[in-house]
Amino acid sequence: MEATAAQRAMAGWLGSLGKAGVIDGEADGDAVAAFVVGQNELEELRRFLTSVPVEVRDRERRAAIEVCIWMVHADRVVDPEEVNLLREIIASSGLSEDAQDELVLASHEPPSLEGIETKLTHPVLRELMLALSWEIAAIDGNVARAERDFYTGLSKRLGVPAVRASEIQRSVSERIG
Repeated sequence: MEATAAQRAMAGWLGSLGKAGVIDGEADGDAVAAFVVGQNELEELRRFLTSVPVEVRDRERRAAIEVCIWMVHADRVVDPEEVNLLREIIASSGLSEDAQDELVLASHEPPSLEGIETKLTHPVLRELMLALSWEIAAIDGNVARAERDFYTGLSKRLGVPAVRASEIQRSVSERIG
């Protein structure tokens, strides 16, 4: 059976997030993150995540997952493949079981993004989460207005300039197109 575009995207992002140090586990898969932000930036993010206290690393990981949860819910249509991706990311996050349980519960409804910019602080991780959120939105071949609005609002909250946010969007669209 041939993998769907969504399954290939999931495998690529799981591998890329692992390679970047955002989740624990295998770093195989498509080098999606390197395609979007560059290999040097990925190395910088990995160094950051291994050098900070565990509380900071967990905060960044949790915030990254919350962004994913939000994008899955942005169009009010939650696809089973999106839920599977979220659960795989949560399970691979390296967070405590309690934190994972909280995130699984939060995946049923989007968590508050208030203060996300103070939780998701590394610029490379911010760009990666924009890329992942755009890919989640585009994977079904139709990006709803609510998903576009969420992406625009998220890029502003995270301090990613509009030009760079457009480049990320275009880069992801070319990859999955």
